[in-house]
Amino acid sequence: MLNSNLQYNKKKYQKDGFVLLKNFISKKDCRDALQWLKNKNKKKLVKTWTETEPGVDAAVYFVVHKEKNLISNLVNNKKIMKFASYLADEKVYIYSSKVNFKAAWCGAVEYFHQDLVYWKHRGYPRNDMFSIMIFLESHNDQNAPLNLIPKTHKLGFIKHEPFININGLSKSMVPPKKLSELEKKYGVQRINAEPGDVLFFHMGCVHGSSHNISPKSRTILLSQINTYSNKPKNVEINSRNFNLIRAKREVQEAKRKLKWFENKYKKQFNSKKLTFHAPISPEETR
Repeated sequence: MLNSNLQYNKKKYQKDGFVLLKNFISKKDCRDALQWLKNKNKKKLVKTWTETEPGVDAAVYFVVHKEKNLISNLVNNKKIMKFASYLADEKVYIYSSKVNFKAAWCGAVEYFHQDLVYWKHRGYPRNDMFSIMIFLESHNDQNAPLNLIPKTHKLGFIKHEPFININGLSKSMVPPKKLSELEKKYGVQRINAEPGDVLFFHMGCVHGSSHNISPKSRTILLSQINTYSNKPKNVEINSRNFNLIRAKREVQEAKRKLKWFENKYKKQFNSKKLTFHAPISPEETR
């Protein structure tokens, strides 16, 4: 890559909060890593049922940068890490990584959010961390691509609303009213990418993706990047407290749902008439 291209891509990242580098790494390495994943027993990759989805044995495969395989080789790719250091103006490290399987026909939605909502509570002095997305499959308008709202990384942390996802886990999203304001001012950009392309995006950049109901999966490899000068303070305590807050929401929601469905079952069981269903028409009982 020429020095002028380096400078252009860095300025674009600083301006928009993300930059997509086309044909940045070996397509073959990406395809080989994808084939390695396809050959694995997906049920053995997940730690709990919360990492699965309806119809999907594995929706996510965590902490891949610490392992020794074709996936970890990509995450730790020297060219990628060198450019990450260039963006950050100092040496960087990976503090988290995962594979996201957005499965064909039923890959689940990821509502618009800032990654800051999940990481800022760990005690970082600055909010200038970023993510790296490596595309292992074609990623386009047809199979629920990533959407980003440019320049939102300059707004600082945006207030999010908590919600419970399909697996009962506590997540957070930017409220629709706020998203409409952001879209009107900054627009929304969709990412179209192929194996070998690499996306760098700021932790404050608002992004999300829809359900994948297409016949084509779109698997990506994601790593979270930080600089050595921005290491979090009291990270063990802060992380534990944040996890407890999320877990408390999950327990409260689980109790609420259990109570509602128990009442629903009891009402139906004790009633001679049909409840919680469309009424039966007279024509069907004659």
